Amino acid sequence: MNLIKKLDKAGVDSFVLFNSFFQPDIDIVYEKHIKKYNFSNHGDYKKSLRFAGLLYQNIKADICSSHGIFTGADAIKLMLSGASSVQVVSTLYINGISQISKMKTEIEDWMELKNYHSLDDFKGKLSKNKLNKNPFVYKRAQYVDLILNAEDIFGNN
Repeated sequence: MNLIKKLDKAGVDSFVLFNSFFQPDIDIVYEKHIKKYNFSNHGDYKKSLRFAGLLYQNIKADICSSHGIFTGADAIKLMLSGASSVQVVSTLYINGISQISKMKTEIEDWMELKNYHSLDDFKGKLSKNKLNKNPFVYKRAQYVDLILNAEDIFGNN
């Protein structure tokens, strides 16, 4: 967070949270390097969601969330947290390029249902700065709350 704030002050226009890097592997039978796709898994976006929610309105730069975004609903969650855009890769390899149209339709249908006309109507609506009821949802305090309220969540086991 500190590095992002410093880069923001230096004039960086946008940040991508968080790219996956190629990870090499070794085949021990043939003793050679192998190249494997390291796809994200659906739902891996949660770290990006948390940082977008914390950074929204605390930096001038735009936020592009990535990693594990497979559906329009995933993209909506990230935009609600404060992302200006999302980056999708694994879903395109797994589901094909037509996934972009499907995601776009899901977002448009949701926006129509909620009566939103543009991204600005809902971007950051659930960011840390916009949460009046529970501003700690993006902080570590959520773990304490989860533990204290475990019976409410998991029942009386």
